[in-house]
Amino acid sequence: MSRAGDSAVPDGPRPDFGLRTDFYTFAPEDLARDLPQFLIEREVGKGSMGIVYAARLCSSGERIALKILPPSLHLTERTLARFLREGQLLARVQHPDITRFLAQGQSGRLHWFAMEFVDGTTLQERLQVGPLPVRQACAIAARVARALQYAHDQGVVHRDIKPSNLMLRREPEASAGAPPLGDDVRVAITDFGLARETASGSLTDSGAIVGTPMYMAPEQVLGGSAHSNSLGDVYSLGATLYALVTGAPPFDGPTAQSVLKAVLAQDPVPPERLRRDLPAAVAAIIGKAMEREPSRRYGSAQEFAEDLERCLRGERVQARSKGPWRRLRQHAARHPFAASLGTATLILGLGAFWLMAEQQRAALEQELAETARLLAIAATSRDEADRPRPAAERRDLLLKAVASASSALRRDRSQSLAWFLRGKAHLRLLQGEEAVHDLDQAEQRRGSPSAELLQCRIDALRLLGDAAALRRVQHDLATLLQLDPGADTRARIAEYLLDLAAAMPVPANERREALQRARVVLAPVPEDDPRSAVLRARLDELSGDVPAAIAAMRLARSRHQGNLFVHLQAAALFDRVGLYDEGAREHEMAAILQPGAPPPAKPTPVDLDGLGNFLGDVDRLMQALTPAEPGVAPQRRQ
Repeated sequence: MSRAGDSAVPDGPRPDFGLRTDFYTFAPEDLARDLPQFLIEREVGKGSMGIVYAARLCSSGERIALKILPPSLHLTERTLARFLREGQLLARVQHPDITRFLAQGQSGRLHWFAMEFVDGTTLQERLQVGPLPVRQACAIAARVARALQYAHDQGVVHRDIKPSNLMLRREPEASAGAPPLGDDVRVAITDFGLARETASGSLTDSGAIVGTPMYMAPEQVLGGSAHSNSLGDVYSLGATLYALVTGAPPFDGPTAQSVLKAVLAQDPVPPERLRRDLPAAVAAIIGKAMEREPSRRYGSAQEFAEDLERCLRGERVQARSKGPWRRLRQHAARHPFAASLGTATLILGLGAFWLMAEQQRAALEQELAETARLLAIAATSRDEADRPRPAAERRDLLLKAVASASSALRRDRSQSLAWFLRGKAHLRLLQGEEAVHDLDQAEQRRGSPSAELLQCRIDALRLLGDAAALRRVQHDLATLLQLDPGADTRARIAEYLLDLAAAMPVPANERREALQRARVVLAPVPEDDPRSAVLRARLDELSGDVPAAIAAMRLARSRHQGNLFVHLQAAALFDRVGLYDEGAREHEMAAILQPGAPPPAKPTPVDLDGLGNFLGDVDRLMQALTPAEPGVAPQRRQ
């Protein structure tokens, strides 16, 4: 065994573990002796929390990343506990965009855990080339935010989000040195060495600062690890997006202390000054994510992702650029003497009228932000202490969201966002008529429907269930397919068609036609999508092939273990086909995942009056979205 930077010892025994104060670098033959189940290829990284090697499993040849914590004088019980906890937390957050955990163990005095080997480039390495295209940077940040929300839902906070801990996966078909950077970018969040559980005590010392100064939230600097929560991850991801679009971190300095001081006392240079082509909406999103006060940030990583996705679709975002009054208030907080002179001049120059108008606007923004925050909290299954959130508490949160949005509408009834948020709250309260009314008002003031608005209104109309509502559902589904022909829209249309088929008489032409259209719509959706996997099982069941439906549902359950929707739908199908014991187990799993979970929705009532027109609309749209092969005429619906 050799240590980095030293020559090999030619004679005498090798140095014993723990005799030196730094970590060792192991020769492959030494590791092969201590860890015979792995084939070590090369060292790929080293840090305070261990050494990472590229390796392969001897049993299967699968390529992995192997993290080893060798003994040293620095190996305290706290360090070991943090290393072991990193593996435990990774095992809890199994997500496509988070480095996948494989196994953990100990061999002698060596502690190790294995994870997937990510073939790609870190964003820090990519930034050496220069800033990313704005759309690509936003797509990456949105994907990371979705993965962080999943980790937060499992009670895990990363606490060290930065470009060097985010990797761009290199797809097999991508050219060498050019990882994908489009809207379909694949990422991997790495290094959970500083992560902690939101519901447990921290393993860091009280008041200790953990993280990277340039991307650290102010409350993390002031309060240490005890104040590192999910909103700290939102801030760090906002700072990372700042770096991706400008090519430089938001704060920098010669020493860590100077950077930390800047984080607490200064605003970063507005990103639009560093990049002239940066859209105002993106600058506003970054500004909201990096608000110094956590209450002014996005209420969750999911809200951050949704605003980025709205921006990518060309829709209006929730974030607003800082107005002059808000900048003035922040400046006044840091420079009270100069602010007093400026305030006197401002009052004399502009008068009370403008001040009142600004207060009204600020109050309106605060009410809209509070409504969005309440909706986001109501959507979470666990509270801040990692306890199951009762249904009654969720209902109270939704009622408060309705009240907050109503207060905003009393200030300004032209606010389409307020109508939309209130409609969304009514929908979650299962108040269909109120939801449809508010969503119609939002569309009217917006001028045109958005994909998100249509999705909510479709769900609200299906709650109503009358013939007029179902005709509107068919129209909105066709419009949604035009706006967003992606997998989620196809799954919605297929689900609607299957509900119609389930309510029709068995030997009916309309039933067979609805099933055939559902099969065509689902065809392009990836089989690993949980919703489409369930729908394909239902399609087999309604087509009369019950054994295939059972097999498909069992496969979906195996692939998506822990997905509440899949377990609920599996329980319903097993009950329908008489597999009551298996159905009972699925009901038990659903109750564990979300106590008090509602049963699957009942099939939509039949509305055959407009079905023919709807199927024709779907056919025409599918033909327009799918280019015909040369020499093949488009098929017509019989």
